[in-house]
Amino acid sequence: MERPALRRLLRAISDTDDEEISCAKCFDLVSEYVDLEVAGMVGEQTLPQLQQHLRQCGVCREEYEILRDLARLEADGRAPSADDLRSAL
Repeated sequence: MERPALRRLLRAISDTDDEEISCAKCFDLVSEYVDLEVAGMVGEQTLPQLQQHLRQCGVCREEYEILRDLARLEADGRAPSADDLRSAL
């Protein structure tokens, strides 16, 4: 096993908590978290189980990043229109 892959694996193991949330629970909480983040209200103790899940789960992290980027665009008044989104697909 290559060193970077081994480091990622060891980091993931060490980042595991006794109680973790599922992807379904993450999806339930992620929009609230993004709203708090865009408002500048996210700290180390803001939804810690969600933060831990996002560090571990690439699928949920990708969903979070897309939602966060869209929320930031909206907050800046630069949100794409529905037609823009459709044409991008």
